[in-house]
Amino acid sequence: MGGGDLEPLPIATEDAANPTAAAQGNRLAFIRRHRDTNIWKISAFENRQPVKLTSATREDAEPAFSADGRRIAFASDRSGSFQIYVCASDGSNPLQLTSMKAPDTGTPKWSPDGKRIAFDSRVEGHSDIFVISADGGSPRRLTSEPYDNELPSWSHDGRWIYFSSDRSGSMETWKVPPEGGIAVRVSRTGALNPLESSDGQFLYYYRNGTIWQSDLNGENESRVVDVPGWSNFRLVRNAIWFLDDSITPARLGVFDLSRRQATSLRPLNVGPYVPANRGFDVSADGRAVLYTRMDSVESDIMLVENFH
Repeated sequence: MGGGDLEPLPIATEDAANPTAAAQGNRLAFIRRHRDTNIWKISAFENRQPVKLTSATREDAEPAFSADGRRIAFASDRSGSFQIYVCASDGSNPLQLTSMKAPDTGTPKWSPDGKRIAFDSRVEGHSDIFVISADGGSPRRLTSEPYDNELPSWSHDGRWIYFSSDRSGSMETWKVPPEGGIAVRVSRTGALNPLESSDGQFLYYYRNGTIWQSDLNGENESRVVDVPGWSNFRLVRNAIWFLDDSITPARLGVFDLSRRQATSLRPLNVGPYVPANRGFDVSADGRAVLYTRMDSVESDIMLVENFH
């Protein structure tokens, strides 16, 4: 082999995987996968049938309620690559907010006043944090270091955006003003998916199968509750909500912070395989749950002739 620069193969599909070339001849085989995931809504406590909110033929994921519950932000690759969209709470009037030149853009989070959305995007091979108006426009980039900066969330007063970053050598919680500026390190012992409590007193985050609590400076850390697998949890009404996708069907769990008691709620049919970090959310009143469901998955074996 002579070496040289890598070049993309002209296969004309974005879902190609597992390529293999014939030992003799000029043929290439690969698998083309098609996944159809959509956003569904279900009542947290009442025994009602789930409602399908989006119906794109590609992947919709990572839903997030606005504070007033009137709008939903989500990530979708319906335009060819993952971008941020918003729609009404019933799924109507979807609007594409971003046109990032990146293979993956997602994890949208609404500001407390519902005017802005924070998200992460891999624009240069690593994740960075951005903020965009909920009505559209040009996004503002908040991080630019050559590290993974991801999973943004807002402080209760909208003055900070927390995020996870490996810039210190391990994944820790950092925060940065939404207008831009120097990021401030918060945690020292490892912290993913940081969320501030609604009263602005505590910070909650995930590490090694457990959700932890600390003060806003990352000090006075204490264990809260063990959760199965990697949990993209939510804080709503003095409770931690999490999705247990280690069992089938996945179940919604709630940990009451006042009583220090966990309750397993209704099962969620998320489909063949939708990991928890592909998204669920809970409305501010704790009555409705959004989740990502894989409605179909298909694979085809493709053959390219005259490959060289």
